[in-house]
Amino acid sequence: MTNLNLKSVYVGTTINANYLKSVLNDNEIDCILRDFLQEGAHAGFGGASFEDAAEVFVNETDFEKAKELATSLFE
Repeated sequence: MTNLNLKSVYVGTTINANYLKSVLNDNEIDCILRDFLQEGAHAGFGGASFEDAAEVFVNETDFEKAKELATSLFE
């Protein structure tokens, strides 16, 4: 990712976040997945709840298309 203007397109379960990441990659949209449970485990303490355990970020220029894909997947 060359553009550092990232926007959050999804917050939810790790399973759904990984699924969205796969769909975004299939649509040639780069993204970053942040897994709060994994981060907490690596640091040695408990993390977020399962309902908001992960967040997916995309470039600002891809946000609208990524949001449409996320909405179509999870609504």
